[in-house]
Amino acid sequence: MTTTEPLRQNVQKLAETFNDPQNRETAYFDFYDDSLIIHGFPPNLPGNKEGFKQFIYMLWNAFPDIRIIFDDIIIEENKVVCRYVLFGTHRGKFLEISPTNKTFRVNGMTIFYFKDRKCVQRWNLVDMISLMEQLKP
Repeated sequence: MTTTEPLRQNVQKLAETFNDPQNRETAYFDFYDDSLIIHGFPPNLPGNKEGFKQFIYMLWNAFPDIRIIFDDIIIEENKVVCRYVLFGTHRGKFLEISPTNKTFRVNGMTIFYFKDRKCVQRWNLVDMISLMEQLKP
């Protein structure tokens, strides 16, 4: 096993947990340290773990079947870069948009910085223009 394999497995498990509606609320946030700092999320949210939780719960409420599939996982020391596809069905309010029951599929990238197998910083970039276009009533 390479020295990067434990981080790869950790990030893959993180995605599996995010995708599992039965267990995500009890386990997903365990991948993140209490000192978490987030970047690239809506500016009205705190840049910490609490703000991150608010955003993720908003996603889960708006898109109950949301899934993430990592297409690429690149690891250098304690940083993991993931290029992914995010998809789901719009069934709840999202950023002032009422449910449309439309499906979406967007690309994104996240950089995770880990310390002791917990994420302490996270940078996010999602194709929000494409998402908003796909959700138009």
